[in-house]
Amino acid sequence: MSTNNPQDKYMKVSKKFVIAQDFLGFITLVLAIFQGITLVIPGKIFLTISGIILVMEYIASYLSSVYFDKAHVIREIGLLDNSFSEKRIPNYDSETYYNNGSIIDGYIKLLANIHENALFTSNVSARMSIPYFVVSAIAFVILLVQLFLYGMDDYSSILLNFIVSSSFFNRAIKINSLKNSTEIIYDKANELCNLYENNPTETKLLLPRILELILQYENTIYESKLILNEKIFNKLNYSLSMEWNKIRDSYLLYSNKNE
Repeated sequence: MSTNNPQDKYMKVSKKFVIAQDFLGFITLVLAIFQGITLVIPGKIFLTISGIILVMEYIASYLSSVYFDKAHVIREIGLLDNSFSEKRIPNYDSETYYNNGSIIDGYIKLLANIHENALFTSNVSARMSIPYFVVSAIAFVILLVQLFLYGMDDYSSILLNFIVSSSFFNRAIKINSLKNSTEIIYDKANELCNLYENNPTETKLLLPRILELILQYENTIYESKLILNEKIFNKLNYSLSMEWNKIRDSYLLYSNKNE
């Protein structure tokens, strides 16, 4: 699966705002933990600084979503173009993005593309979730220590509020949710392929289930508004591509190939 695609220009802008949002979220956690332990910063100043950071986080989050949505529309068009051999996006060869050029164009190829996407997304997001959960876990441990030593005072309450509301913590939850959802979609795609193995003449029964799976995957991606980590993607790309080729070639549903 190639990383070059026509939505890159919007994804790159969205990613910059995501990085800014993560940085601000991390600063929020560090600031809240530092204040909860030391109480060095006067209360009003602490709340003012925290408020400014939260506003900046909100702006970064909003702009990231705007550019992500633009990229998502282009990605959906590219998916359909590749699956049905159309060319609504000029000067873009979608065959370099998917590994399903051997499958005849149509709904089966659309399923294969989603099947492949779910495999990649679930694995990459699983790796992405690790640092987010490590940092979030450390923050919660510090909070528990603070509560154990000093009880629920004003600063412990503030610390809890910032940890829970932090975009960094929320992103950890979203990444884990994306991982779980795409794993389910991947398993459902396997079930559809297995259904064909047992009933190869009942292809009409597959169409509504394929459409349902497509909608489920696209809604999951749209709602998460998460950009897969490029370094992790590149690291896993070869092994996942090889794994997908074996999966694709093992199912009869994908064996109806172009000459």
